[in-house]
Amino acid sequence: MTANTLSKLRAGMLVFFLVWSPLCSSFAWGDERIDADGFLVLRASTPSPTKMVHPGTKPSEALLQTAYGGGETLRYSVSWLGIKAGELVMEVNKIAGSDETFSITVTARSAGLLEVFYPVEDHFLTIVKGRMRLPSRHEMQQNEGRRVNSKLTLYDQEKFRVSYRKNDEPADIYQVEGPMQNEFSSFFLMRALPFTGEAPMIVPTFADKKRHEVVVAMEGKEEQESVLGKKNTIKVQPHLKFKGLYEKVGDPLVWLTDDAWRIPTKIQAKIVIGSLTAELIEYTGPAGNFIIIDTPKELPQ
Repeated sequence: MTANTLSKLRAGMLVFFLVWSPLCSSFAWGDERIDADGFLVLRASTPSPTKMVHPGTKPSEALLQTAYGGGETLRYSVSWLGIKAGELVMEVNKIAGSDETFSITVTARSAGLLEVFYPVEDHFLTIVKGRMRLPSRHEMQQNEGRRVNSKLTLYDQEKFRVSYRKNDEPADIYQVEGPMQNEFSSFFLMRALPFTGEAPMIVPTFADKKRHEVVVAMEGKEEQESVLGKKNTIKVQPHLKFKGLYEKVGDPLVWLTDDAWRIPTKIQAKIVIGSLTAELIEYTGPAGNFIIIDTPKELPQ
């Protein structure tokens, strides 16, 4: 296995959470100061959108209580061409003493042959708030081979601004046209989308320094066997019209249980060579612990 192949495989491991960057723009700023995180804080009036933008499809109120209520740990085994390549662990928890504020933590580790030639252990933390579960803060700690990077992104959802800093470099400020998700918050918000009727599901997200109104479509229903047992699932696909930071890939497919919990049992995406598949191997949360046999077929009243 060549170093180039390993590099592409490592990049593909995070295809389900593409690291997206915001849109650069020029502005006339008012007063400014440096905050505790080292960011330049700009005191300026909220810009008026230059065009009509979609604020994003509202999630189902019932699904927010079950599929996005917090207290979950999901662990996935990631394989490439049938060979184990890594592991993903995702946790969603409600922050104590807060009103609709949640933390999303993700750890991506390499395994098998990839672990020998190119060890990876990346950690991500996103804080989301409100009914739309919009991100306010995102921390990223990359440990890939000999490369170690720390990145911090702050989101101002009222002024539609993003501040981004890598390591000790000066922070960059970006301006966009409307509210935005990031790569992690959009994945979990997708679980609470209604997928009813003919109206498209829109999730505004960042990639390639632009705000993209990503369309998430339901591609059908399938019966899937997983650690949860045999479950009816809905197969959804976000249509990504951007490259992102990693190697360009095809649109990922996600299988969600067709019930109140909308648990992602399988994620699949094409990379430059072959495809990656992440399969749920452990679950702990409101729906049960580890091996789940039964989940409600109907949303709770």
